[in-house]
Amino acid sequence: MTEISVSLPRKMLVAVEGSEPSLRESSMKAAAYALKLAAASGAELVALCVIQIPEYIEEITRASLRNELFAKSEKTLGEVANLASAAKVKYSSEVLETSGAIATTICNFSSKEGVNLIVLGTRANTSNLTKMMLGSVASGVASNADCPVLVVR
Repeated sequence: MTEISVSLPRKMLVAVEGSEPSLRESSMKAAAYALKLAAASGAELVALCVIQIPEYIEEITRASLRNELFAKSEKTLGEVANLASAAKVKYSSEVLETSGAIATTICNFSSKEGVNLIVLGTRANTSNLTKMMLGSVASGVASNADCPVLVVR
């Protein structure tokens, strides 16, 4: 059997969500997991919030939605920053806006930034059918990322 060479990640990305309570909870769990991994491996951690704003809505509605989502994202990223500081992990964060697919935005950002591991949460589902499937963002990232992806439940 041929030996496969792997190394610990040097730069990790955790994708977090701050707008919906159930998603926010799974995001913070993913962030806590990513921080433990980053602290143990000495990796840098980048936290990313992607906000999706449709193009087809009126400008005044778009501006209001943008302000609300950016504020919630910044609050969530601030909480992750506090955890990173306590864990003594090198940390940075970014909020990106898209009108397209969130998973594509996460994958493109991770490729551009040279990320070695993406960590993201998915909400715990209760039905047998949904337990077999990941959320659409987690599934899209896992299917399209250039690096390993860790999905935290």
